[in-house]
Amino acid sequence: MNDMPRETIVQGLDLLDIVSYISRKNKKFQAIVLSEVEEVLDKDSQEYQLIRKIILDNFNNYTRSVVRTIFGDIEFLIK
Repeated sequence: MNDMPRETIVQGLDLLDIVSYISRKNKKFQAIVLSEVEEVLDKDSQEYQLIRKIILDNFNNYTRSVVRTIFGDIEFLIK
C-alpha cells in the first residue's frame, strides 16, 4: 500500500460552509450528551459541572482535530 498522503479536492463546496456544518453537528451532539447526563445528575452538582467540562472540552478538541486533519490549520479564518 502506498504510504504517501493523497490530496483530494472537493469542488463546489465552500470551506467555511463545511466547517460551519461540522461545528453545528458538534454542538448538537454536545447538547444530546449533556441532556442525557442531566437526567442522571443535578445540574448544580459538582459532578455534573466536572462531567460537563470534560464532555465539552473533549468534543471541541476532537472536532478541532478533525477539521485540522482535513483542512489544515484554518482557525484564523473562523475567529
